[in-house]
Amino acid sequence: MTSITSITKGLDLPICGDPEQKVSDGPVVRYVALLGDDYIGMKPTMVVAEGDRVKLGQVVFSDKKTPGVQFTAPATGLVKAINRGAKRKFESLVIEVDDSKNDDTSQQEQFKTFPDHNLAKLDRREVCQQLVASGLWTALRTRPFSKVPALDMVPSALFITAIDTNPLAADPAVVLKNYSAQFIAGLEVLSTLTDGHAQVCRKAGASIPGEGTTPAIFHAFEGPHPAGLPGTHIHFLRPVSQDKSVWYIGYQDVVAVGHLFLTGKIWTERVISLAGPVVDEPRLLRTRLGASLTELTANQFAVSDQQPARIISGSVLSGRRSVEPVDYLGRYHNQVSIIAEGGQRELFGWAMPGTDKFSIRRIFASAWTNSTDGGSADQTKK
Repeated sequence: MTSITSITKGLDLPICGDPEQKVSDGPVVRYVALLGDDYIGMKPTMVVAEGDRVKLGQVVFSDKKTPGVQFTAPATGLVKAINRGAKRKFESLVIEVDDSKNDDTSQQEQFKTFPDHNLAKLDRREVCQQLVASGLWTALRTRPFSKVPALDMVPSALFITAIDTNPLAADPAVVLKNYSAQFIAGLEVLSTLTDGHAQVCRKAGASIPGEGTTPAIFHAFEGPHPAGLPGTHIHFLRPVSQDKSVWYIGYQDVVAVGHLFLTGKIWTERVISLAGPVVDEPRLLRTRLGASLTELTANQFAVSDQQPARIISGSVLSGRRSVEPVDYLGRYHNQVSIIAEGGQRELFGWAMPGTDKFSIRRIFASAWTNSTDGGSADQTKK
């Protein structure tokens, strides 16, 4: 029987612009990128240069600080730019996508397939080699520190996050309906990486593929945010210590792992939530890894000249503001949030009762009137 953990302390931010939980195709993007800030502590050794043509799945750089870990191109195309900031800090590697070549199998790296194997019985070394060669090893992260794990590490447990309580997030159960076979295959493959068990964390009452039919153990969580964060799950189920490391991975990366082992090809799709108070049609979009947010959000929101918008890769709570040259979808992000920039001065705002403002401290009148409805001042809802 699946255990249920109830979270009582937290906050579901009352922000308007929730997405319709139905997946549709997003606009075609011409540019994708790998971003340095996605990988904590990573120091790249470049294998390609600006102007080089790359195949989907081709190695573009490796990590000096974690020997053997390599990063692969998320699309076939031309390396348009390698951007660096102060002190030559790596910011982004931008690829101009050649759509005519992305469906050509000769223009993408091919990997070994295991269509008829019992994936849960695969040799761990063989699984690691396939994940490293394809670049999917970087989908794994350690707890503590959230770094890509070293190749010689073995976790005491592996957590799969199939719940998302971030504001305006996509429902993992909706996304996984179309990828059940790949998700189950991914669970079986990933179960070989740990000495313990793969632990799938889902929302209480949600239907996630693989429960009862895979080696993974399923757990349910309920309550406000941060009930959907991997740190919360690990804290309650398998606390880490100085001598015990735990890994975690997102549910869409589990799909990518399953797709890789079943077909020998890299899965470049990403289903994201495009939502927020100023978005015209908040919904779920099917796009690609590292997509340009400038292209993805073009003509998708409306603001005035006096009220510019802020585009965020990720959640409004923990995401990254989209500014050049890092205006691309983050490696671990499943949503794009768009909000009004704010900062407008309000005449005698300090003296107003705040019937349309939200505060967790209950310092506005809205705490008693329940009238917070998503006004332009605070972008929240009842």
